[in-house]
Amino acid sequence: MMVLVENSTHIFLMISGQIAESKKKEFEQTFRLAFSVKTEDCLVCNLSADTSKNGYYHFFSLWASDEALKNFMESTEYELMNGAFHALGHIEHSITGNISETKHVIKLIDIQ
Repeated sequence: MMVLVENSTHIFLMISGQIAESKKKEFEQTFRLAFSVKTEDCLVCNLSADTSKNGYYHFFSLWASDEALKNFMESTEYELMNGAFHALGHIEHSITGNISETKHVIKLIDIQ
């Protein structure tokens, strides 16, 4: 279980997209490889298959700070993960922000 401190800033990255049926196994293996070692600044890291959209995946990560997310987005692991989305399917949403503002993000996703 994780408890977030109310006055603390926690930054999230969410990427959602479609992966071809024939590429799902390769896609999932690539994510396992990219996140086999999680840094201390990564509080949560999760890849989920959407149960209502076949072949649709959501990647969610929560970071201790803006700087931690920036460092991750400049890393080899991020390039591997992002490359897997692009090479094996396509990204529909890629969103970053403060976790305390997620109500606005959810509304944005629902509208699109």
